[in-house]
Amino acid sequence: MSPALFVGQRIQLSRKQAVERYILLRLRFEDIRRLSFLVEGFYHQAIGLPPTSPFTHRDFKDTLRTTFFGWFATLTDRDEKVVYAFDPLLALFPDKRSGIIKVQLECEGCHSALQQFRNNVAFHNRASLRAHFKARQAIREDDMFLSLESARQGLFRLMDDLVAAELTCIPELPNSLVDLGVSHHPAFTNLFPKQQTV
Repeated sequence: MSPALFVGQRIQLSRKQAVERYILLRLRFEDIRRLSFLVEGFYHQAIGLPPTSPFTHRDFKDTLRTTFFGWFATLTDRDEKVVYAFDPLLALFPDKRSGIIKVQLECEGCHSALQQFRNNVAFHNRASLRAHFKARQAIREDDMFLSLESARQGLFRLMDDLVAAELTCIPELPNSLVDLGVSHHPAFTNLFPKQQTV
């Protein structure tokens, strides 16, 4: 294990801050889960395109993969202006610490390649063509691809486990969602199953 990997909480949070950041993380994770579903569907050719599509199946697959990696990279972004995914998780789910740390290490192990990809390809798209292709190549290497897949699967299992424990660990979550006006969001149907989602 590389000593450069970041472990634990990046910053201390008040209970209210942790809950709000957890809500933001859940919203982001919903996007990541949906993008992952689409990427897998296109990779396995389970999702088809209409005959009138001006784009090929491969075009869509590549675009979705780029978008997915860009969003996935935000989970370990250490910029002060963004939500570092593991800060609220470690603050709100202390009994799940070992599982959270395990996934954090997997995601951190991919951080450098993902950040390079996000900065040069997915979101920022810097002008250097060499950096653009170098970032794409780093993601495609066998070891990195397997690490990314392991991190993705680990994160999905972890989030499923944490979502199941939400009401026990964050009893104020439903009221917070109502106060913030996001209780109708599809990410929270487990807490508000009878509500109409948009």
